[in-house]
Amino acid sequence: MKEQIEKVFTEKFGGGPFITITTPSRANLIGEHIDYQGGYVLPAGVDRFIFSCGRKRKDNRIKLLSFNYNQYFETDTENIIYQKKYKWANYILGVLAEYRKLGYDIPGIEIAIGGNIPVGSGLSSSAAVEISIAVLFQKITGIEIEPLELIKLARRAENEFVGVSCGIMDQFSIYLSKKDNALLINCKTLEYRYVPLLMDGLKFLLVDTKKERSLSSSVYNSRVASVKEAVGIIRQYRDIEFLTEIDDITPYKDKLSEETYKRALHIVEENKRVLEAVSCLERNDFNGFGELMYQSHKSLKKLYEVSCEELDFIVGFAKNIDGVKGARLTGAGMGGCALVLLEESIISQFISELTPLYQKTFGINPEFYLFQPVDGALYQNP
Repeated sequence: MKEQIEKVFTEKFGGGPFITITTPSRANLIGEHIDYQGGYVLPAGVDRFIFSCGRKRKDNRIKLLSFNYNQYFETDTENIIYQKKYKWANYILGVLAEYRKLGYDIPGIEIAIGGNIPVGSGLSSSAAVEISIAVLFQKITGIEIEPLELIKLARRAENEFVGVSCGIMDQFSIYLSKKDNALLINCKTLEYRYVPLLMDGLKFLLVDTKKERSLSSSVYNSRVASVKEAVGIIRQYRDIEFLTEIDDITPYKDKLSEETYKRALHIVEENKRVLEAVSCLERNDFNGFGELMYQSHKSLKKLYEVSCEELDFIVGFAKNIDGVKGARLTGAGMGGCALVLLEESIISQFISELTPLYQKTFGINPEFYLFQPVDGALYQNP
């Protein structure tokens, strides 16, 4: 697909040198909905990519072409504002707006962008676009910006320009993930380390529900607000910044509404599960890791309430197949993908048995993406 994007770029904007940036997607192995509460997360880079081609212009025009949406948008450097009609363009414009806030001049620029990350699948195509454009701008202008600053910039673009209250995990992992490793991130301190994935006959399979989901219009922002409310109440009794600083939430149960308590309980327990999962990986205990995946999904379904019938169906099916170690939703939920850890030898069986049952139940075929953990944008574009 990279060649297709480059071809479209030259057809639209003419020949001459330009820069192409390759940016992967990500799957979170465990640690869902806790990055915005300073928790530990364990994502990995996924070999589905966004490709952005670009170069400076001699005027002040910003010209953007989306390969996937087959749309063109144009403005000028003094008119970088939110676009209701061209929502895909906001992920690009938001990054440019954040560079301007840091004091960088925004030159005229022309960009073609596209890729094979399924939109709405929970693989964070939006963050992949933001990181892709942040790196592209850096390469085009020749500026130097530290990795963590670039990651924060891309996140602010989604928070402040697009209007989605995401944590920092997506941008972090898409930029800094490493081949054949998971990335353990402390979202409070931004410390991180790599955890080798010694799979030995096992694979991660993503099962796309194909259920349409819009992150910015979903329950995501309401969940963020709910756990912030819990933090505010608990601060009356102890000094905390995030719920993940608490080992036991039960002493505050009577201080919180039933719903807010459930949300907070998920945050606290999921954070612990991530560290247990890392311990499992470090001793090659994939049975233990898989059980933690199931526990995570149950918590996301019962406590955080961000699952859906389609995701629950896939996870329930997986539990009854010999050779499956674990399964859970990955991403924001309410659609998108389930992540399944299974023996490589049963992948064909798993797909052939699940597909007709899923189609009969929901009237649509799921899609399957087998993936190997890959390098992030920093290493893809040295």
